[in-house]
Amino acid sequence: MDFDRPSLKKKPKGRKGKLILDDISDSEFKASMQSAWDNDRVKKKERKQEREVLRARGSLTGKHGKPDMKARYKEGMSIEDVKEEIKEFLKGDNTTLSLPAMDKADRKFVHEIANAFKLKSKSAGLGNKRYPILYRTSRTTVYGVRAYEAAASKLSRRFLPRNDVGGRAGAVLKRGARGGGGFGAASYRDGDVVGASALELGVENKGRAMLEKMGWSAGTALGALDNKGILQPVSHVVKTTKAGLG
Repeated sequence: MDFDRPSLKKKPKGRKGKLILDDISDSEFKASMQSAWDNDRVKKKERKQEREVLRARGSLTGKHGKPDMKARYKEGMSIEDVKEEIKEFLKGDNTTLSLPAMDKADRKFVHEIANAFKLKSKSAGLGNKRYPILYRTSRTTVYGVRAYEAAASKLSRRFLPRNDVGGRAGAVLKRGARGGGGFGAASYRDGDVVGASALELGVENKGRAMLEKMGWSAGTALGALDNKGILQPVSHVVKTTKAGLG
């Protein structure tokens, strides 16, 4: 083997990313190689910039041309997002659909969604990086407007926050405020107080107007003179686990 060939020589330190043509004496050939090298570097830079633009839009594709869900849904997914991804999946040719990482309860909900469309589903990954994967089978709903809407109508609105990134609560509130699938105060976790974030009924509310006509005013209790009642409603704390019940 000819170890003196330029292609086998080690590059000197500090010259990374540069084409070494020190041993080529033909100036025309050297210029041609340098030009091809420079053009290749320019094209690589342009492709990198294009990928950055696609990543910012959430349109960057991952392996085998599949959409990069992590880039597309940096905070999480609404139920409308999930349905839209399933719609595109049913219309396409891919056999699997991987969604972003989410907690166990949300993955279970996605499995229920998959079942509505007769898709097989399972979870993959470890720890807070576990994510649901949907599989197309011979029983999977063939996409059609009526068939899709019939399956989609069974699903309620909800938001599925990313489980592998921080700021879960902020993400829920942010996405919930956008409408079309956010659930904010409509979905609760263990220990939450139902209606804790509900606003006071405004003066335009018919129920409040009726009570005010009967003598009630804000800050006073309901009830007869000899039975003042309570100032605060009875709170209901959500319990989703069996801990502390025995």
